[in-house]
Amino acid sequence: MTFQGQSGKKLLAKNSVYNLIGQILPMFVGVVTIPYVVKGLGANGYGILSIAFLVLGYFSIFDLGLSRATVKFVAQNLTPENGHKVPGLVWTSLALLIGLGCLIGIAGAAFVPLAIHRFLKMPPSFVSEARASLYVMCASMPVMLGNDALRGVLEATQRFDLVNYVKVPGSICFYLFAALAIPFGVKVSGIVFILVMVRLLSAIAYLILCCRAIPGLRSNFKISRDAIRPLASFGGWIMVSNITGPIGGNLERFLIASVVSVGALTYYSVPFDLVGKIAIFPASLAPALFPYFSFHGGRGGNEVSDVTTRSIRYLLLLMTPVTALFLFFARDILQLWMGAQFADQSYVVMKLVAVLFFFNCFAYIPYTSVQALGRPELKAVLDLVALPVYAVGCWWLARRMGISGAALAKVLVTILDCTFLYFFAWKMKAFQFKDLLSGPLFRGILVSAVLFLAVYGIHQLHATLIVSAMLLFVCFAAYTVTFWLLATEHKERSLAKSYLPVFLLKKQPTS
Repeated sequence: MTFQGQSGKKLLAKNSVYNLIGQILPMFVGVVTIPYVVKGLGANGYGILSIAFLVLGYFSIFDLGLSRATVKFVAQNLTPENGHKVPGLVWTSLALLIGLGCLIGIAGAAFVPLAIHRFLKMPPSFVSEARASLYVMCASMPVMLGNDALRGVLEATQRFDLVNYVKVPGSICFYLFAALAIPFGVKVSGIVFILVMVRLLSAIAYLILCCRAIPGLRSNFKISRDAIRPLASFGGWIMVSNITGPIGGNLERFLIASVVSVGALTYYSVPFDLVGKIAIFPASLAPALFPYFSFHGGRGGNEVSDVTTRSIRYLLLLMTPVTALFLFFARDILQLWMGAQFADQSYVVMKLVAVLFFFNCFAYIPYTSVQALGRPELKAVLDLVALPVYAVGCWWLARRMGISGAALAKVLVTILDCTFLYFFAWKMKAFQFKDLLSGPLFRGILVSAVLFLAVYGIHQLHATLIVSAMLLFVCFAAYTVTFWLLATEHKERSLAKSYLPVFLLKKQPTS
């Protein structure tokens, strides 16, 4: 591990690409194998497997935010003068998360009988299989949380190459092993056990790689009392956001089902889930930014602000064409995919959701910087204040406008959330509003605005599908070239030319 590696912008770009590939490859394998798993397990079996995934996802939010805190404080202390603190932080966090996983697993196991008999409807012959599956998941909680902690240590050292060397094969192996095991008579509990074993092997691999990235871990095994308080304090606020985030993220679906109808939820969920795939871009960038901002945040200078502005420009380049397509061709996309009747019901929702995710994607950056610079309570308090207001507004609009009203409420709260996050980032000197009015970012915004107008004009032509597709292709190509020439700096273009060979090298760039 070299401390200088923390400052490499080439490394930051490289990490984002690794994260993007790390999300795309398992997703493709899942698309191919999931139909076989569904067919092999049946409706009831796959339903229990889905619940197991849900339990895994939602139990992880009760890690007290320690995984995120681990990344923050390890990255912050990766300097020659503070490096001696890192082993204590790592082993303390790992011990806390494993202990917490044991407590969560015990609590979950105590709830399993009640869940089986009161909340889950299934054939009596399937009860024992469901019970075994959920017990396996509960027993795996220490492994799951420990795995997250060790992955966070590698993220803190900016070794996202190592993270994805483990995560991608692990995710792919789970899908493949699940599909291959079914012909041999493996049931749901066996599939869940396979998931746990894959995570256990991943955790062991992460531990080995952590000891390579931070050699002091092998020789300095200790639990630091001094590390507990900052980890718990920072992580506590992260946990607030981790809890309120999923609630706010899914609240409108429950309100639609209760205020409008369960059937109407389909017309909302399908366009929402389709457009939501564009969040893969900021979701690949944000994990790389968090340790980078944590390392540079306390060292003065404009590094965080400069990287924030650059990240906004790159997201603008990626997000504008996709958003314009969903915004202006929503009816056409849905008609081709789901049919004319479905399109009539959902195209307005798709337009609103396109706007929603456009702002949501840009909110990732200040959300990351505010937490990385040590003020997670700002986002947590914002969530606590906004959630009840959003709930009331969503209920009121859904009653009057149906699913379009629910989508509109989510758009408004997302824009509000994004605005406050950028204000917080500005106050913390992690963003400069003046960049919106001059320089490359300003030119990028102008070029993007022209693209929106051009795509709207193409839509208004009402041309055939082939003609529209050709015009859009030309338009997007011209946009990319124009944006690259006007909204990027010379050193960024030089970096791009050297990026491919750097990406192929194993040696970490240092500048």
